[in-house]
Amino acid sequence: MAEHPKDPHAGSTTKIHKRSPNKSGLYHLEHLPLFLSRQEPEFAAIFEAVDALPIDDTHCHVITDQDAITTPKRYLERISLAGMPMAAYFPKGVYAEWLNGDEARRHDLNRMYDIQGKLDAVTGDISQGIFIKFLVKEMAQFLGCEATLEAVIEARNDRGKNYWAYVNSLFRDVNYENIMLETGYHEDRGAEAISRFEEAILPCRSNRISRIEEIQREFFHLDISFDEFEQRYIKRVHEILDGNGNFGKKSYGMKSYLLPFIGLIRPLHDRDSARVSWEALRSSFSKLPDMDRESAAEITKDLRRYTFTLALEECLKRDMPMQIHAGDGEAPDVVLRNQDPFFLEEVVRFDRDNMMRMPKIIPLHAGYPSVGKAAWLSHLYPNCYFELSIMTPHVHQNLYQRYMQVMEVVPLSKILFASDAYHIPELYWLAGRWGKRYLAKALTDYVVGGSLSVEEAIEAARMILYKNNRKLYGIDN
Repeated sequence: MAEHPKDPHAGSTTKIHKRSPNKSGLYHLEHLPLFLSRQEPEFAAIFEAVDALPIDDTHCHVITDQDAITTPKRYLERISLAGMPMAAYFPKGVYAEWLNGDEARRHDLNRMYDIQGKLDAVTGDISQGIFIKFLVKEMAQFLGCEATLEAVIEARNDRGKNYWAYVNSLFRDVNYENIMLETGYHEDRGAEAISRFEEAILPCRSNRISRIEEIQREFFHLDISFDEFEQRYIKRVHEILDGNGNFGKKSYGMKSYLLPFIGLIRPLHDRDSARVSWEALRSSFSKLPDMDRESAAEITKDLRRYTFTLALEECLKRDMPMQIHAGDGEAPDVVLRNQDPFFLEEVVRFDRDNMMRMPKIIPLHAGYPSVGKAAWLSHLYPNCYFELSIMTPHVHQNLYQRYMQVMEVVPLSKILFASDAYHIPELYWLAGRWGKRYLAKALTDYVVGGSLSVEEAIEAARMILYKNNRKLYGIDN
């Protein structure tokens, strides 16, 4: 094991030594939680090296300016996974009407649907979560204010007067260099919002990923023949993968949100089954708004399987990865029990003509909470990768143990750093800040246990934080 200076404060409650400030002027090592200051002496050296590394985010989303100025309750709603699908708790359009209505209309809608009561339940609960309490302390440090949610939001709103500069400072603070921006979720703001966000985060580069469901949404409602639909769909996939069809730019791969709706995904090449599903959808247009989520999904199941298979075939031809939503889940829109990572095994194999063709598959969100299943799938199949988002940053201090669980079985060359950041730019920042911190802690344990040398641990961090992503997507360093 290489020799490193001993930490003079190990075993005490004093903060450990500080290094030169980073680009934001913060001293990340000095500001570590005190329990981390009592780590083995190797931790300081490993953390210093890891904290200085760049980050590539394998899976994330656009940030718009609608949260530049906010309130504590609105901030909690926007960052909460329980609050994200708030509109789904009410009939279509009701929540948007409530948000934008005058006092009288909001009163009437509250009386009919108890909107404020449900929203208060979501924000009240998340405000008492350790995730938010930890977030407040970290943001107070970054913003230089009192460590209360109210003070943090006030200081943030002051920075929000020049919001894009604030967003850029968050990216620079943790050293993002590339993001793989999944453009299927843009809050209906389209190309302009995507381009504005990409410009704001420079010099971090944005590389776009297209979502299959965006193409389906473009065509599924049209009253055209199945043959015409199929032609249009395939042409659109080609535009996205070979041209500038992803809101004016190329794509580096695709993403599917199919698993939460149908569970086990069996690829489908049978056009006749897809045609029957297409016709069933045409005849069900008037019924869909009143159907329960499973009945509605059943109508389009074969059509979605077929269009997913077509897209995956095109990715395979081009050696492009396919990201697939697994774990996590935005209830009540989707069926949580459908999201088992093992339901992706047939996709990972992609059998045809008695051969496993094995395209590059990335189950998303660490399969959380089924982290072990996602890790084991990635262990068994060489074309299946492991991605860390949602778990990073929402699991916060327990990330250390989760990273250990992942690295037990997944080769270091297949682990991809990611955040799944949405709505709130601090999710990018927290993912980078906490991801590096607890990755360093996990790697330190492997060094202390004799599994890795210090040099191997730091190289592992390089692979996880950026090298694996660039190799997988063919991005120049």
